[in-house]
Formats: sequence, structure tokens, C-alpha cells
Amino acid sequence: PAWLRRLCGQLLSERLLRPNGVQAVVRGIMEGAGAGGAGAEAAAVDWRKCDAVAKVLASCPQQCLSLEDYYGLVCPQV
Repeated sequence: PAWLRRLCGQLLSERLLRPNGVQAVVRGIMEGAGAGGAGAEAAAVDWRKCDAVAKVLASCPQQCLSLEDYYGLVCPQV
């Protein structure tokens, strides 16, 4: 449902903006449920996870007043 998606996005954004938030989010995504196997399938899952991390980090949350403020908080963590 839309309300759950908004709430999860808000919580994710709040976590990103905290000290060490980027590390926590990256760990949460990368260490989440994986393919559980080896080879091409597992590699594809890893690339999808990396793509998800990139999209999360590149998206400025609605809570931020400006893109510059957001990147000012997130980029030093990267």
C-alpha cells in the first residue's frame, strides 16, 4: 500500500541522514536476503543490490530542504 511505501521511505531517509547512516543502509541492503547460491544468479542479485543502493543514495528525500543539504550530509559518509 502507498502509506507503507511512504513510511518506509521516510524511515530510510531519516536513517541515511544520521551519522554513519549510509553505512547502515548499505549494510542492510547488501546483507539482506540474497540468492543463496553461486555463479551468475548470485552475481545478478549482487548487481541488483548495488543498483538499489545507488538509487537510494542518489534520491534526495522529501524531508531535505535542498539537494545541496542532502548531498552535504551524505557525500562525506560515502
